[in-house]
Amino acid sequence: MTGTFGFIRFMDIKQQLEIAQQILADTPLPAMPTEVLELQALFASTEFPDFGEVARIIGRNTVLSGELLKLANDPRFVGKRAQPVQNIRAAVDRLGSTQLQNLVVGLAFKSVVKNMAFETLIEHSFDVARVACELSTYIVEVRPDKAYLAGLFHNSGAIMLASRFAKYEKIFFNTLTNYYSGVHKEELIFRVNHGVFGLLVAKKWNLDADICQLVMMHHQKDLHSIENDKVRLLVALIQLANGIVSEVSFGSYIGTEIKEMMMNAQEVLMIESSVINEVRKSVIINSLIAQI
Repeated sequence: MTGTFGFIRFMDIKQQLEIAQQILADTPLPAMPTEVLELQALFASTEFPDFGEVARIIGRNTVLSGELLKLANDPRFVGKRAQPVQNIRAAVDRLGSTQLQNLVVGLAFKSVVKNMAFETLIEHSFDVARVACELSTYIVEVRPDKAYLAGLFHNSGAIMLASRFAKYEKIFFNTLTNYYSGVHKEELIFRVNHGVFGLLVAKKWNLDADICQLVMMHHQKDLHSIENDKVRLLVALIQLANGIVSEVSFGSYIGTEIKEMMMNAQEVLMIESSVINEVRKSVIINSLIAQI
């Protein structure tokens, strides 16, 4: 897989990762909590893990168990008619193996990185995850747990650069408002863009190949050049979620590139404009509530 921007188009993935590793040589990648490592080993060892043991492992981490309980009562993951659950074992039973694995990893990453970078970057990533999750309920091919995980990790490379360089904030904001050219300017400084740094994180956290590619390619301009259907949908989904969050956050300051990106993503996802408007309204309402 090769990149599509500036210097990257002349380097293979190995060369890009080597450059990113050199830049982050003195900056440790976020480590997985012990509970997540144990859960990954448990799920890898058998197709049908003991949910009682799964619940016990999660229960040792109070932050993780509290956040997971919230998601087990979230209509986006369990449907609107589900009765509330009040303990971790019930949450594990309700979510099931596939959703559980993605949500546990995503929530653990969220708790680990929340203080690693400037607040706006962290909040933007979390907001994109929530919006991607909501949009995915209109897309048959993308599960909400996968969309949520993709949103949480898509800017993991930017988080690493922010933790390494105090002046990265201005560079990152430029990639938000100028989605394509901003990444090119980032490459002029670092030789590779934050998607490559994010791939290092995604690999360390043992993410599936489609999420790894999404992290690497979420600023891709030509979506139809992405051959893998799952990856193309994930990239389009994260781009559309980014656009909606940026619209609400920056208003008239968003550039023409954001509008072009949203149009392209909407075409790939085949989502009606009315759906986007509803999701946008939801983001605005939640933003206002958070300010109260």
